[in-house]
Amino acid sequence: MKTTGGSTRRIAGQVDRSECAVRNCWEQWTREGTYARKTGSGTTRNTTRREDRRIVWQAHVDPKVTCSTIRADVGVAIVPQTISRHVTEANLKSKRSFRALPLTPEHRQLRLQWC
Repeated sequence: MKTTGGSTRRIAGQVDRSECAVRNCWEQWTREGTYARKTGSGTTRNTTRREDRRIVWQAHVDPKVTCSTIRADVGVAIVPQTISRHVTEANLKSKRSFRALPLTPEHRQLRLQWC
């Protein structure tokens, strides 16, 4: 679009991007011959693939394990959101223990009689 004489503003409107983004892409294209993102962009990983598998394995073996237990076992300083993200990506769900055991039919009947 730019080589055909289009303005930065018109191109930005057509591709739904900011003028600055279009200008930066054009400058990179003329300078390097490419407009792709550079490799390695983004945040650095705190855990290795092996540690990720260990997190998921622990959650799979014991669904009631806590984040602090997993963090201590893995040995890497990670936040609970990282652990929950890995568990969610593996399609596992945390299981919490009951606050109170459900009433048996006998207990329910005795409770109703008491009332």
